[in-house]
Amino acid sequence: MKTGHIPLTLLTGFLGSGKTTLLNRLLAQPGMADTLVIINEYGETSLDHLLVTHSAEQQVVELAGGCVCCTVRGDLAQTLRDAHWRFARAGRRQFERVVIETTGLADPAPVLRTLIRDERISTRYRLASTLTLVDAAHAAATLAAQPEAVRQIAAADRLLISKSDLVPADQVEALRTALAGVNPFAPQIDLQREQIDASLLAPLATPLPRYLPAAEAGHDVRADTFSFDRPLAQAHLDAWLADWPAIAGPGLLRMKALLDVEGHSAPLVLHGVQHTLQPPSSLAAWPDGARGSTLVFITRGIAPETLRASVEKLGAD
Repeated sequence: MKTGHIPLTLLTGFLGSGKTTLLNRLLAQPGMADTLVIINEYGETSLDHLLVTHSAEQQVVELAGGCVCCTVRGDLAQTLRDAHWRFARAGRRQFERVVIETTGLADPAPVLRTLIRDERISTRYRLASTLTLVDAAHAAATLAAQPEAVRQIAAADRLLISKSDLVPADQVEALRTALAGVNPFAPQIDLQREQIDASLLAPLATPLPRYLPAAEAGHDVRADTFSFDRPLAQAHLDAWLADWPAIAGPGLLRMKALLDVEGHSAPLVLHGVQHTLQPPSSLAAWPDGARGSTLVFITRGIAPETLRASVEKLGAD
């Protein structure tokens, strides 16, 4: 049986954004042969699993009858717990990575919470990245009307723009600006103009921007950045993490932090989505050799003063 954490990618995006099309493009790559794909659709009748082209080495699991982030979430957890033996031959696991395609109506936060908080899952799998597709032809109307679409964008490690060939160039640029307002640290990849391969699923190593001005993204979404030049006390960080529920919730779309903590030679990295806070991880070295702490929050309806009062506890004397 193969050992080590299995990398897991969450693929999200609103209805019609092109998730199944992207999956087919990815699964055609030679490096994707040992992939377990878990697909969810909304409603009782499922079609996506019939539309995904896969080889004999690729297993496709259908989760129909509800939304991954609510009524089917338990089935998702059980599928992941059982996958290592359910999809094995002669005691050998038949996949090296997992891709979960959520329904287009899903809020990613409950799915991420399941992946992180279920110990039977987190000991076997490691979230590598969250990919969100954005339909260039319909994004403006979708973002204005669908809060789930905003949450999907805020949760992304990479933003994948689809159907850019169907709209004028200035509309694509306006979309890029809007996306940067919602999620300033997710790279934007145009699926019509850039090469698509398995590297999309790799963990994102790009560090946070050191200084980022507060941005109003529209639809009452803000991006706020806080920085500290001196190392943070471990005790202050522990207390702040313990108090996370005080500021977390539906209004906190995303938090990402690169922290300089006393006693740690390498930077610590934090990721948070709504109520869910991933366990801290560390980078091998400081980007560009520049130490310091930076925290970026993407919020809706949380006053900047509330965030500042919480974050200032980290840098207290």
